[in-house]
This record gives sequence, C-alpha cells and structure tokens, in this order.
Amino acid sequence: MATTVLSERENESWDLGDQRWSRDPATGAFELLGYRQLGTPGAAADPLDWAGLVGARLSQDPADCAGRPLALFPGEFRYSPTTGQPLAAAPHRGTEVWLPPFGGERDGAQRLQGLRHTAARLSLPGSLTPEANPDDELPPPCEGPCHFIVAAFSACESRLVALDVARGALHQWLPHSRRWADLAPVGEARLGPSALGDDAWSLAALEQQGTLRLFLPSDDGLAVVGINLLAGHCEVHTLGSACVGAPVLWRGRVHVPMLDREGVVFVQAVRPDDLALERMPVSGLDPAAHRWLRPVADPQHIVWMGSRGQLLVRAEPAGTAGAASFLSWPPGVSPRFDLGGPSLAAGHLWQPCFLRDAQGGRVVSVQLGAAGPALRDPAGDDTDEDDDESTAAKERSAILLASTTSSATLRARLDDARRVSSGFGTKESYLTTFELAGEDTVAFFAARLSRPWATQAFLYAGRLYLHHPELPVLPGWQCAA
Repeated sequence: MATTVLSERENESWDLGDQRWSRDPATGAFELLGYRQLGTPGAAADPLDWAGLVGARLSQDPADCAGRPLALFPGEFRYSPTTGQPLAAAPHRGTEVWLPPFGGERDGAQRLQGLRHTAARLSLPGSLTPEANPDDELPPPCEGPCHFIVAAFSACESRLVALDVARGALHQWLPHSRRWADLAPVGEARLGPSALGDDAWSLAALEQQGTLRLFLPSDDGLAVVGINLLAGHCEVHTLGSACVGAPVLWRGRVHVPMLDREGVVFVQAVRPDDLALERMPVSGLDPAAHRWLRPVADPQHIVWMGSRGQLLVRAEPAGTAGAASFLSWPPGVSPRFDLGGPSLAAGHLWQPCFLRDAQGGRVVSVQLGAAGPALRDPAGDDTDEDDDESTAAKERSAILLASTTSSATLRARLDDARRVSSGFGTKESYLTTFELAGEDTVAFFAARLSRPWATQAFLYAGRLYLHHPELPVLPGWQCAA
C-alpha cells in the first residue's frame, strides 16, 4: 500500500494492489480512481451496482458516510478508519463462466465442442412444481432472441451480459438496480448484427492474461470483443467478411465460414494472439450451400452441417489444421435437423438423417466427417415405417442441455408430441413442461410456446434461468446445493 498526500487541501492518493483510491482528508470519504486498468464507473452509476466488481467494502454508518447514503472503502480495509467498526463486504455473485449456447469452455480445450453438453452442475430442489412461482424473474433485455454470457471480464465477480444478435447490441444486468444497461462501443467501431438463426449461432472465447475475449459472428465479419463491466463499455474489432457460420476455437485458432464479395464461401482461420488471418479455400463446395448450422468439433475435425452437405476442416497427421473441404450427404440421405443435433456414439459424431432407398425410407444416423457412407440405425429405433415423420412424432421431449457433471438432463416435454414433426419451422404453439431429469425427474415450469426446443437455459448467480422470446420474463430457479 502506498499513500501520497498532495497537500493539506488536496485528496490523498491510495495505491492498494490493483486498486487506486483517493481520500478526502476533510471528510474521510474514499473515491475509486481506477481498478485493473478498467478505469472508473460512470458518475451516475449506483455504487451498489459496481462495488462487487472491485471487491469494495461498504458502510452505512453516518460517521463514515459524511452525509451520503453509503460509504465505500478499499477492499483491503476490514475496519472503518473512522469508527473502528467492521466493514461489510459488497455482495459477491461468484466468478462462474457461462458461454452460450451451452455453457462451453472458454479456451476450446474440451474434447467435443458444439454438443448440448455442459460441465456445469444442473440440480434443482425436488419440491418444485410447474404451478409454483420461480425464485426470480428478470425483465427481457430486448425483444426477440438473445444470448446470455456470464463472466467477470477482469473484474472481481461475474455479471450477466445479454447479446441482441439481430441488432448487434450488448447489455449488462445491474443486480442492485435490477435493470439492463447498454455496453456502449468505444470509438467508431460497432458490433454488427448477425443473420444466423438460433440453430446456427454460437461464439468462441479465449482468456489470455486474465482477460476474456469474445469472437462473435456478424454480417460484417468476425467481431473480436472485449467488455469492460466497470466502465460500462465494449471494444470491437471486426475481421474479414460476412460470417455465414459460427466460429469455433480449435487447435489454437478460431475458424469461421465466411462469404466474400464475389459470393465465394471460405473458412477464415484467426490466430488469437495477434489476430493474423489465413484464408482456407473450400474444395468441392456446392455454390448454393451458404447456410451452416452451429459447428461441432472433435480432435480430428470441425463440421458445419448444411442441407446439402458438410463443411469440414480436418487435422493433418502432424496435428495442424489441414485443408477445408465440402462433403455431400451420401446418396439418398437428407439431414433431419428437426430430430435433434449430433450425438456421440462409438467414438464418433452422428447426425439423424432420413434415408430413401430401394427398401423405402427410414431414419438413420450418419457419421459426420466420414469420407465414405457410414450409416447406422438410431439407438433404440424399432420402427420400419415408411413415414419419415414417425420417429419425430413419437418423441415426447426435446433435450435442451445435459450436464456431464451431475448426469442430469434439462428437457422440454411437449403435451401433444404427435404434432411436433409437422410444426418445425412454423409458429404452432405447444403446451410445454420443462423438467430436469436425473436420479429423479423434477418438473418445474410450464408454458405454451412455439418452437419450445429453441428455449435457452443458462446459469447465473446460483440460479437456472430460461429464455424464450415469447416469455414475458426470464424465470429463474435456485439450484440445489
């Protein structure tokens, strides 16, 4: 700790590790001058909204407040220098990280990426019922779909950040004021909107030297975004051209499909440390294939699926990223994305598809990234009907998220499941019950929604929240210990 007294009339400067405060010698009041090169909060910011970000101490003792409603002190202070009484710590909401859409890792180190799996523990009290009120309700940050990020971004605690993809806007949740505040861009650079749908959108993220950087797809290019929660702003740097698929951090580089001005699709590889670019041409690409679903990746390859085939980046034997290529679906095979996303079986990734051949038609699983046709019957499939909608009609629930830690699965169970297969891509609504299935199944919420399988779940401050554009609020439930 270093203390500098400038003069009898000027404030003292206190350097306390990564914090810098000033103290008014006349009143004893402390004011934050800087924290971890993040600057200071705006003058209009409520101190209780940012005190936890810097780990400040609080007092409401009139002797400390000097006429103000609240006095703040450096986090290293345990006792009031005026009264000697203990100082309260600012409310702390943890340092957990949640990256949409499924709470993925921030360094791309997990073996499988893009599946509906999370390492976070999912657990709810068994006493919950769909009729009971949730423990919390947040107002929606915007109209329409959003994605939710939870991270500290170099601060002392994590905060909830909402991304409005359609407008290219970021919002921060202020926990004391209970309102959303814009994260304004610094300078002239802006975050562009993205036309990627909820089945195609995802982000990549990397933490370097304690700072989390986001790589977001946009119609303007790949946006590299840094967020300053304390100052309430973001910095945006956009690379390349329009993103027609979502990025993934794989083998130390960010890979993302882009569309250049000539209408040619290619894969852009970005080195995170210096943002150096490498264009990877795609051999054999169908010119009409311009829409790609959210990528999945394993140690051998990245796969972006589309209606006409798969966009692949394979690893070379030496371990480096190889060439990008396009792989058509096998003859007679069409993907059925409405039956769910890829799953892991026999050490490979498989996608539900429909096969028409001389024997008729049936649902099969196709191995992703396989050079030759690799088909298998879906696990538990006992139907040989010609109706390619039969399997979807029998499905009574959609998996939203599965925890690899607590062996629990969050799912949306539809009342009239037989109508589901005809409702994909429509606005038909379904009475939906949300439940967490583990050792016991806990049904905790019900609502009538269109496309309930597009509901997003995220964890923040010890609660499980749900988001759907048709819900008037974001309901949240306290997780079980």
